[in-house]
Amino acid sequence: MKSFSQVLCLVWVAILTQSCSDNAVSPQDEIRAYIDSGVNAAESRDTDALAELMHGDYSDQKSYNKKQLTGLLRGYFFRHKNIHLFTKIDAIELLTENEAIVRMHVAMAGSAIADVDALSSLRARIYRFELQLIKQDEWLLRHALWGPASIGDFE
Repeated sequence: MKSFSQVLCLVWVAILTQSCSDNAVSPQDEIRAYIDSGVNAAESRDTDALAELMHGDYSDQKSYNKKQLTGLLRGYFFRHKNIHLFTKIDAIELLTENEAIVRMHVAMAGSAIADVDALSSLRARIYRFELQLIKQDEWLLRHALWGPASIGDFE
């Protein structure tokens, strides 16, 4: 029978072997994971986690900085107890190895959104986003543009 330390050692070897394999994660996959973590943080109403996804020099079309946007999110989460997002990434454009533009649509509702067909019955709010990301060890949101969109944008 193996001891706990032997099992732990085997687990570490497996992790290190897997991390050193040729299955490198593409920048697009990293960005998709980044978007997923943002969705999870928003649905969990976790303002601190969302702030960690923003660059220190964040700005947007309304001239909000990171601190101002974090405060607005905190207020929105206070007023909305249930937040569910449905996303569609339209494009991930790599400008350099450390800069990217993501164009996406996001539907927001107070109930879970199973699929595109559920959007109209849930009276979901739909927005289009253009996100400028910068990579500094990890991807961070540097700038954002957004505006209203329609259900048709998800088709």
